[in-house]
Amino acid sequence: MWVYFCTVTELDYNSVTVNSSQNVVKPTPQIGKFVRDYGPLLGLWVFLRLSTSMWAAAFSILRPLTDIERLTPLWPPASPLNVWLQRVLLSPWQRWDVAWYLRILVEGYRAGNGTDAFHPLYPWLAYPLTRLGIEPLLALMIVSNLAALAFLFLFVRMVESDAGPAQAQTASQLLLFFPLTFILFAPYNEGLFLLLSALTLLCARQRKWWWAGTTGALAVLTRQQGILLVFPFIWELWEAHKGDVRHLLRNWRCWLAVGLIPMGLVLWALYRALVIGGAQLDFASPYALVSSMLVSTSADQVGGAYFLIWPWQAVYLALMRLWAAPDVDLIVNLTLGILFLIAMFIAWPRLPASYRVYTLVTVLISLSYHTGMAHPYQGLPRHLFLAFPVFMGAGQSAWFSRRRLLWAVSGFAGSCFLILLYTLETWVP
Repeated sequence: MWVYFCTVTELDYNSVTVNSSQNVVKPTPQIGKFVRDYGPLLGLWVFLRLSTSMWAAAFSILRPLTDIERLTPLWPPASPLNVWLQRVLLSPWQRWDVAWYLRILVEGYRAGNGTDAFHPLYPWLAYPLTRLGIEPLLALMIVSNLAALAFLFLFVRMVESDAGPAQAQTASQLLLFFPLTFILFAPYNEGLFLLLSALTLLCARQRKWWWAGTTGALAVLTRQQGILLVFPFIWELWEAHKGDVRHLLRNWRCWLAVGLIPMGLVLWALYRALVIGGAQLDFASPYALVSSMLVSTSADQVGGAYFLIWPWQAVYLALMRLWAAPDVDLIVNLTLGILFLIAMFIAWPRLPASYRVYTLVTVLISLSYHTGMAHPYQGLPRHLFLAFPVFMGAGQSAWFSRRRLLWAVSGFAGSCFLILLYTLETWVP
């Protein structure tokens, strides 16, 4: 990840010069250009990183859920300092899926206890840090935040290559001030998945098939939605071969590269069945086989069972539940879902074809998830958020300064509200 970060920022030892007479290291125009182009973006990132932690810590006073929150006061700073810092910066994020990732990191995967419902790459990347003596929650936070920051740089570069620096700046602001973006600052796997997905889409557009297949396979090992990257990959193959079916079928090396993506899912399913045990593959029907590969049989211990149904059926069931017994979780999910769909319609005409394919399949699958009548569409905003090209296209539309300011203020307020709900565990992101 560090190698990628250095590459994307185009910094190397040649970007500084030394004045031998004064022994002063002076930045060359390359560093000046980087600071000019990406300084505001980094400043905004730091502001949101600090503010989200501040709000999470403040709201955790209302409902302290962990031992360290109950025993250590938020203010004034207590001794030992490392315990107080953990209480302020880390413990308020120990909610929902984070507790499962911590369990995996500390105890490993176990059959039938719900841990095998979570794909392994994210906790596996955090594990070496724990071996160096870093606290598990901090290790998860480091991996997620570094990956999210690398994704943000790559996101800007992708928009710049298609539309220019001004549009990239607008797109990054739309992304960072979307209310759900606070999840990129939490110890969740969204940052890692978005980074790998963006790399897959970019490598496929650049006809780097094996790189695209490799990062796509890693995305599958991060979240099951990574399998959807097959569709934009195949589209780019189609365009690269100019629609010549015979030529496309003869180019078997490209198909081997595409096959790396589902192979990642197969390997995880086999590891889950043979090494972890308990989660067996269901060969009763093709649908049952795919379903058992995507979702562990113990997933209902995490947050209820997931069912894939037609999207219009899932929407209908959610609306019926909203009419009969509205609650905060469903209202928030549907509101954010509608906001995201509006952004998608704005972005659609401005997206490259393969980005449209990825966005469409991601949105349709997200709308097809039904999580039971008690909490239908649980996690809908997080699923939709994976269709990040929406913010690329939306950033290329006309956004005047007042409109951007309104988006930033309302988005930041919405993010603070979601952090409140997250910290109180009254809403599942």
